[in-house]
Amino acid sequence: MRWIESGRWRGLAFLALCVSTTGMRAEALPPGARSGPSQVELSAGQTEPAGAKVEPAGKVEPIISMRAGKAAEVANRKKSYDVSVKEAAWVDTGIDVAAGEELNFAAKGEFTLGGMRAVGPEGAERGLKDLLRIFPLNSAKTGELIGRVSSVEASYPFAIGAEADVTMPTTGRLFLRVNASDDLEATGEFKVKVKPGKAASGAVAGGAAEDVSKVVSPGMFAGIPRRVADQAGNAGDMVNFSLLGTKAQVEAAFKAAGWVEVDKTVADAVVHGILSTLSHEAYTEMPMSTLYLFGRAQDLSFARGDPLKIAAERHHLRLWQTEMTIGGLPVWVGSATHDIGFETDQRNGNVTHRIDPKVDGERDFLLQSFDAAGVFSSAAYVTPASPVREARTATGGEFESDGRIAVMRLK
Repeated sequence: MRWIESGRWRGLAFLALCVSTTGMRAEALPPGARSGPSQVELSAGQTEPAGAKVEPAGKVEPIISMRAGKAAEVANRKKSYDVSVKEAAWVDTGIDVAAGEELNFAAKGEFTLGGMRAVGPEGAERGLKDLLRIFPLNSAKTGELIGRVSSVEASYPFAIGAEADVTMPTTGRLFLRVNASDDLEATGEFKVKVKPGKAASGAVAGGAAEDVSKVVSPGMFAGIPRRVADQAGNAGDMVNFSLLGTKAQVEAAFKAAGWVEVDKTVADAVVHGILSTLSHEAYTEMPMSTLYLFGRAQDLSFARGDPLKIAAERHHLRLWQTEMTIGGLPVWVGSATHDIGFETDQRNGNVTHRIDPKVDGERDFLLQSFDAAGVFSSAAYVTPASPVREARTATGGEFESDGRIAVMRLK
């Protein structure tokens, strides 16, 4: 699928294409549905469909953050570093940074993009053609100097520009690059001076909150269905993550990790898409279909994806608040999957999204994105009783899992 319209309104054509593939429609809640957080007992009796393979189990495994063990590296640094960015690729600065510390960046130089457009580290305002390109950081200017902590794909970049003081989101290795898409030939050099600041107190250790692996257990999922369902009650995607935190903490964590809350209706999407196109901004908040847990639709929906791919390919998830609390914090559960294309909906023969059948990859992408943003204090894998190992989505697609649920205590 390609964006083929020209001129100011091509964004609208793309938006229409996106909306047509979401399957979104106004749906009434199933009988017995409730509008607020529901007791987990409401769905405790839900059974797995024929063909789902489950087995008894139950254990908790602490997750070692990629931020762990960086204290020594952060402590032994020079007072300043000179880094050269010479191509449109991530450059390892060799600098280990600490969560919460403020780094000073000062950059100079010039890149030529596409053989004709010269930009400095402050970047240039995007034109309409730039809406057809995939940038490492969609919110930054074309050619702007950007950075990120860690080399994992899930790490969300941040804008720097020609000069800035930037607070590090997490502990790890600092990388820099020019914000240019792969189709733009980038030649030139940015010379960047980086001056590390004083690490925030307790940032490397991750705070004093009790390790979540010591306060959660397989039993906490005893009354939570292993699968979400469509409007007709067909079991689908598996519950594969859980968050401990307030709604404000949940929303702040997703924002910091580069996820966007999607539009709730097609009408919202149309208005949002028009405004984004007219302001030369990328539209990434395309709605997603409604699924059910505890007899009600998801409370929150988030996505991460490149603007030109979101119709067919994006990271996305749905989230429900339970009535449980642990350590005074509300417990949320959710289902995360990665759309990778289209397939035939076996319920009705229509076209629907195809998810990556190895669903653990999306669970771990979410975990890595939160770790790279430094938004959880501790995390653990919990294998509940009767974990789902193999099953089918509500539309008929197969998927497989190790059955574990990633649990994160938010900061």
